[in-house]
Amino acid sequence: MRDPSSERDPVPSRSGPAPLLSVVIPTFNVESYVGPCIDSMAGQEFRDIEIIVADGASTDGTRTVLENRLPTEPRLTAEWAASRIGPGRARNAGAAKAVGEYLWFVDADDLVAPDSLTVIAERLAAQRPDVLLINHAELHADGTVKPGQDHALIQAAEKGSFTIARRPRMLDVRLVSWNKIVRRDFFVSTGAEFAAEWPYEDVPVSCELLLSAAEIRVLDQVCYHYRRPRPGSATNAGKRYRHFNVFDAWRPILKGNRDKLAAESENSQMTEEVYHTLFQRAIWHCSALLDTPGYIARADRRAFLDQLSALYVEYVPDGYRPPAGFRGVKFALIAKDSYLGYAALDPLNKARVAAQRLLAGR
Repeated sequence: MRDPSSERDPVPSRSGPAPLLSVVIPTFNVESYVGPCIDSMAGQEFRDIEIIVADGASTDGTRTVLENRLPTEPRLTAEWAASRIGPGRARNAGAAKAVGEYLWFVDADDLVAPDSLTVIAERLAAQRPDVLLINHAELHADGTVKPGQDHALIQAAEKGSFTIARRPRMLDVRLVSWNKIVRRDFFVSTGAEFAAEWPYEDVPVSCELLLSAAEIRVLDQVCYHYRRPRPGSATNAGKRYRHFNVFDAWRPILKGNRDKLAAESENSQMTEEVYHTLFQRAIWHCSALLDTPGYIARADRRAFLDQLSALYVEYVPDGYRPPAGFRGVKFALIAKDSYLGYAALDPLNKARVAAQRLLAGR
């Protein structure tokens, strides 16, 4: 498997027609999930895809599952890492092998929704956007399927082509790799590469693609089933301080785009409104991790808030006014690094989240 830290390889080519869609799946110890994930695509009527699995040296039966499928599925290829790598480097390696016109990074423990590939292909062929944002649903352990986090935002999105400069609010979509189908030439032109450390390795790439795209479109159809809960996933299991990686993800994003704003480049989509939205998205994302039970150990919460406050103070936009309501109160406490005040909001926040879930029918 190619080391993603090396110089980017040229865009590969092959003899014969390239597929419309290259699906890249990073894997590590997902023997119970990767088969159904592949089957959710391979069994659909639309056939013009290639499926590239990049395995990060799994120690369970993942490789066996894949090797059993390779002889029977000609559109499937696999890359094997010699040692443990994260999902970011695996995605980089898979993308380097892709030859399709579009890239889709799918997680191995999720599913592509039935009959969605035909709809996706029709939209890509007709419109040729740089980025196609798709709707998703949450697949729960009891088999129920419920609206995903971005459902309302996707439904309300502009139906034509847009840029983030025109629609900054679209930065509020989940900053993950699987809800965006990306034109491969555009992906390569941005120089985007997923970070080696995880989780949150996909946040910088998601931001870069959304902020750079000259044409974004939205497909308001559930095309992806995001599995919840996800036992063993990078956000739910791993090193104790793994969620502190979120600051390493956001700092270069905020610094780089603040610099673009200061440069006032005519070629940049960075405006004061976009930077304002980006900053607010960063602070809300980090604070949500602090609010999520089980993510940040009680003994580490003070240190996490310290880093969040430092991020806020360093990158707050000139003349920034926090949002109204509960979020604004949280932002004010983060700005002051008021741990006792923030901790006092915890019961209220839990009640608020419970009420939202009840209203959403979760």
